[in-house]
Amino acid sequence: MSAEAISEGRAQSDFWDGVRLSMPVVVASAPFAVLFGALAVDNGFSALEAFLMSAMIYGGASQMVGIELFGQHVAPWLVVLSIFAVNFRHVLYSAGIGRRIAHWPVLQQAIGYFVLTDPQYAIAEARAESGRPVGFVWYMG
Repeated sequence: MSAEAISEGRAQSDFWDGVRLSMPVVVASAPFAVLFGALAVDNGFSALEAFLMSAMIYGGASQMVGIELFGQHVAPWLVVLSIFAVNFRHVLYSAGIGRRIAHWPVLQQAIGYFVLTDPQYAIAEARAESGRPVGFVWYMG
């Protein structure tokens, strides 16, 4: 077996390990996703607008704040500022996890910071503390 095939098999294994670790979070988040969709529609958003907001504002609490403020016709700069304030902890998470992913290429680091969530930070830190590498494939799983 070639070294490339072994590396590809390890990458697949790492990805599925990441998926396995994320499943409890995904299941627990599903009711909040449904709630967000219902609130978005209730506040006059179309399904596409709700989807785009969910894709651009990755934090669930920030999505809820944004939906409620948009529904109240608050000035856009206040909505953005409020969302930033709620998500500020992710700046701290990024600073903390930065040392764990510094070996990744810059584009992968940017993607990693963008998709960073509370549970993902905790699991990645635990993995690094146990001496295992935090690889991009595992992280994305």
